[in-house]
Amino acid sequence: MSNKKVLVIMDPIESIDIAKDTTYQLMCSAQDVGHDVYYLLPNTLSVNSFGSFGSIGKLKIKKEKKQFYKIIDTGIEQLSNFDYILMRKDPPVDINYIYQTYLLDLVNSKQTKIINPGSSLRNFNEKLITLNFPSHIPDTIVTSNKEQIENFKKKHKKIILKPLNLMGGRSIYMLEENDKNLNVIFEDMTNMGRDPIIAQQYLEEAKDGDKRIIIINGEVIRESVIRIPNKNDHRSNLASGGSIKKYLLDKDELKICKKVATFLKKENIQFAGLDMIGNKITEINITSPTCVAEINKFHNINLGKYFWKKLND
Repeated sequence: MSNKKVLVIMDPIESIDIAKDTTYQLMCSAQDVGHDVYYLLPNTLSVNSFGSFGSIGKLKIKKEKKQFYKIIDTGIEQLSNFDYILMRKDPPVDINYIYQTYLLDLVNSKQTKIINPGSSLRNFNEKLITLNFPSHIPDTIVTSNKEQIENFKKKHKKIILKPLNLMGGRSIYMLEENDKNLNVIFEDMTNMGRDPIIAQQYLEEAKDGDKRIIIINGEVIRESVIRIPNKNDHRSNLASGGSIKKYLLDKDELKICKKVATFLKKENIQFAGLDMIGNKITEINITSPTCVAEINKFHNINLGKYFWKKLND
């Protein structure tokens, strides 16, 4: 693998937890395989008549908790000077996030591979992308209409409500048949009926956990993890207090995930994290997929190195 220049666009680097951060894993692996890693300083992405540019520093990644990085040789540079750009900013996918994807669109795609491209991030919402696989998802409705959500709750007795633009289990609610909180939750989540939200049938298998599956350039990684909710929370996200265990996809799960992987590759989405409860897909994370560190640890593999190898296929 020849030496490449890799630019990482992410939230402030000093804020990450290197024990579990996927961006850190990818940067370490890039450096290990001989690539040069660079960091776009936050809030410096800009564009002029020559293209997109920003204040960029070369990174030296270390495997030390206290000081795991060093930024050197900071200067203004065009984004088209890089071989790869990792777009790793976390949601919310708000208007500023969308503006950044437009600026990434101006980078010459023949010179630079962006993972994942701005156009794909705009075209596919992480919650709504699952609707491309109707036979493999829980019964779902997307609406800003309270009566429709009330009828959906009557139908299923227990439902999950999610916003369309957040991550990490934030603002996800479980409502049961006689729950009296629907009105206030609906008002808050939909901005008084102005914004659509997603409602899904609650799956009883959720008590057993939520599988995180990594897809790299059209290939499903069979080695995965399952996140299990604690007894005081319906959410299994690690950020919400869930625990995590080793998991290996079975034949049926692998078959379903391969359908998703084929779709993602066609849509130029090279890196994704698919969530499954039982054999149903609940989300497909494409903005900033996580759990690479946990999968590496439990399965004794190095997905980061495989990631950089697989991008050239």
